[in-house]
Amino acid sequence: MDSKRYEIMLSVITILTVIVTSVGVTFAYFTTEISGEAADVSATTSKIGGVTFDGGSDFTTASEIEPGWTESKTFTISVEPSDSEQTVYVKMTYTNGMPDLTCNVSDVSNGAKGDISLDSTESETTAILVEKTFAPSEDVQTITYTLTMALPETGENQNASQGKEFDGLLFAEFGSKNL
Repeated sequence: MDSKRYEIMLSVITILTVIVTSVGVTFAYFTTEISGEAADVSATTSKIGGVTFDGGSDFTTASEIEPGWTESKTFTISVEPSDSEQTVYVKMTYTNGMPDLTCNVSDVSNGAKGDISLDSTESETTAILVEKTFAPSEDVQTITYTLTMALPETGENQNASQGKEFDGLLFAEFGSKNL
């Protein structure tokens, strides 16, 4: 019985060796050759500048909000000199319980999204406020944006916003649109 196992194992090993050798020889036959003359190659690295995000100061009147409330703040993006274009996304992760709350980011000509539709389901959500691609430049490029939050007076019953909160975090990402 042990002799039979030995023969079977030896046969399997032999068959595998033949298959591996055949495949190796086949690949060796079809391997390409590179021909030509040696030459000098010059390579340089590209300079990619850093990105600085200043989220600005906190809202100062953001407690006891009533219809008619509005407040604005500024934030800036600065991009160091770079040999390639760079895309910066300013995002806001927030939880919102006020259905009438509005959000606007100005300087649409420089990638701001303008009016932002806020989700009021009181679950954490992320919104893109700015998507700006900076062209290659030898100078520092700085853009200032204005974020305005408001609870406008609608002239109708706004009791759904009573006792609710908005909690948000403003941040920037370099070249990543994923939410």
